Amino acid sequence: EGVMVAMMMTSGKALLALFLPHVGAFTVAPLAALARPRSSIAMQLTEVTGFDRVQGNTLRTWDVGESTTERVQLSITSEGRPLHTKVELWHTPAYIPTKMSVYTEDGKLRPINAIIETPKHPKTVAVFNTGSTDFPFNAAVANTGLGPAHASLADVEPELVQGGRITSFSFGNEVDSVQILLRTAGIGERNMKAKIELTQGPNQVKQIFEIYASSGYKNPFYAVIQTPGAANAIRVINQNNLEFPFNAWVLPYETNDGSDMAPIMGGW
Repeated sequence: EGVMVAMMMTSGKALLALFLPHVGAFTVAPLAALARPRSSIAMQLTEVTGFDRVQGNTLRTWDVGESTTERVQLSITSEGRPLHTKVELWHTPAYIPTKMSVYTEDGKLRPINAIIETPKHPKTVAVFNTGSTDFPFNAAVANTGLGPAHASLADVEPELVQGGRITSFSFGNEVDSVQILLRTAGIGERNMKAKIELTQGPNQVKQIFEIYASSGYKNPFYAVIQTPGAANAIRVINQNNLEFPFNAWVLPYETNDGSDMAPIMGGW
């Protein structure tokens, strides 16, 4: 009983037809600030707002009704199954300023917790479950009322990732999760194309983010990635040309009590 969602491009020259069943549309409501000051992520988001079930091969949308809402948090989990999703920020039918595709091997062990900047209005967050009907997941989108990620990391020197470059980061067992911010310089409207891979052991890929932003300055990418177990590493890949660099902040977010030492991370 799928409903075809068709969006006519304003130029009248193209028609974008989404044939995934659209099984729900929701309005994003504001929440009280829930997370620590150093982050714009509220890790317990789904515990506060609840979540919505998104079956395989279906689409759900959240209307960000308030024009003053500057950003929302996206949280997606599964019951230990693989998770495949495509997420888009719709401004108009012809303008999608942010989109990402995400794979995670285990949506319970490594859920998705990301921030979507929403500077323009109107705005809708679309979440597609691109997996089969055997792989549903739970999703929540909410205005947490928290500040921008770049403000909390203003005192940290980023790594400049030139177009075509691969930058890798490894870290010790004491790091339970890692925060990642990707942002271009505020010069013009430079787009951003990036890929993030979480690997464990001998190149076992556990999670992948593929990100596009029409303006990496106005629509930066921020996420907290869970890193359970040992021998984790993160690769940040600039998939754009040399003329389109971006800055990357890759830092420990949560640490465990297994060591009295400061978190150890290395990049190359």
